[in-house]
Amino acid sequence: MKSLQLKLGPMDNFSYLLWDEDTKEAAVIDPAWQPEKIQELIQKEGLNLQCILLTHAHPDHVNGVAYFTGADNKLPVYLHEADYFMLEVKPPVLRPVHDGEKLEAGALKITVLHTPGHTPGSVCYRAGEAVYTGDTLFVGECGRVDLPGSSAEDLYDSFVRLSGLPESSAVYPGHSYNGDKSTLGVQKEYNLYLKLALAGRRDEFLKAVV
Repeated sequence: MKSLQLKLGPMDNFSYLLWDEDTKEAAVIDPAWQPEKIQELIQKEGLNLQCILLTHAHPDHVNGVAYFTGADNKLPVYLHEADYFMLEVKPPVLRPVHDGEKLEAGALKITVLHTPGHTPGSVCYRAGEAVYTGDTLFVGECGRVDLPGSSAEDLYDSFVRLSGLPESSAVYPGHSYNGDKSTLGVQKEYNLYLKLALAGRRDEFLKAVV
């Protein structure tokens, strides 16, 4: 699998383009702000886009979806149902994802991890050794929990879960706040929120995030 990280828009968002190098079958994670740049890369690499994967439904992560989907477009868009209420316009083919689900985007194999907290339907996507964490886990930081539908308690539980992934896992966040990428091992050492979750210090975590 090959992937490209694209930094787009005024909020330092990351969109990701993933594809199988043999079949050229591809998926896009969180297309936003400048979808035409993603399309340029798809055409440059000769890719066949199979689906769109959304980590959550905040506008800064989904405002490029309509570029790829039209009234008659059958391109599936995957999103956890708990975030459907945030979509102003639903794409023609909207499919729910579930925790532990194994998605196949052509030859790509992707696992869904439901990680609520920033939003009730936030998910992370695992593909190979990579984890695409959206606005759940950033480099050195965590997602906001002061927004409608967010929950500090849920985020703690999600961080406990993420702390159990292999330390070699590459972490690719939804924004470039303190860095573009990391590994889970490095985050366990330097990310305060992940350290608190790993140590089971729930009360301290809840105080730190609000």
